[in-house]
Amino acid sequence: MPCVCGKKCSLLCLFISIWATFQMLLMGMSYSMHSLAFLHSLPLKEHYNSLKEFRTEADNAFRELAIRCYVTAVLYGCFAFISYICLRLRNKQLAATKDAKVHRKRKV
Repeated sequence: MPCVCGKKCSLLCLFISIWATFQMLLMGMSYSMHSLAFLHSLPLKEHYNSLKEFRTEADNAFRELAIRCYVTAVLYGCFAFISYICLRLRNKQLAATKDAKVHRKRKV
């Protein structure tokens, strides 16, 4: 199976994917706990008729954004896994190539 990218690209994608997975998990946990630090990022209206209406919409927005963060974390985890597989395949191909070169030198 051919690799999609080289060793450096696989390492970079693996690093960024792992970092993004942790970041999305932390953000999802913050949204799940209704952290006020993320209140400004909620898609809410400017004015509400009652506090109950605001709380209901804010709770729904927190829940929706938490789910989005968790789904994104899973996708980044999948990309990290794919990058790891590509890295392993590339290492196996390089090892096989080096073995073949050493084997050819012994015959000559």
